[in-house]
Amino acid sequence: MGRMSGPMSVEEAIRVRLSSLAGPVPFEVLAEHLERDAIFIVAPTVSLLECGVAVAMDDVDRVRAWIDAGELRKPTLDERSSWPKAGKRTWVAIVVQPFVLVQDPPD
Repeated sequence: MGRMSGPMSVEEAIRVRLSSLAGPVPFEVLAEHLERDAIFIVAPTVSLLECGVAVAMDDVDRVRAWIDAGELRKPTLDERSSWPKAGKRTWVAIVVQPFVLVQDPPD
C-alpha cells in the first residue's frame, strides 16, 4: 500500500489515473486505434498497469526490455484480420496517448 500522507509522486498519480481508466473493451472501441496503428499487445506475463505507467513515464529501458522479450508488440496481420470477426471477445485496455495497450482479460 502506498503512503497515505503528502503529495503523490507523478508516477503514483499516473498509476492511479490509469488504473481508473483500465477496463474491458470490445473490438468496436479498438477498431479506430487499430486502423491508425496505435495498438500494442501486452503479454499476460506483464502487468498491464505497470506497462502503462512505464510508457507514460517514458521509461525507455523497461519498455525496450518488454519489446525485446516479445512481451510488448504490435498485433500480427492474422490478429488484425481476425479481431473484427471475434464476436463478443473483449480485451482489457489502457489508453496512454497516443497508444492503446491491450491484453486478454484474466481467466
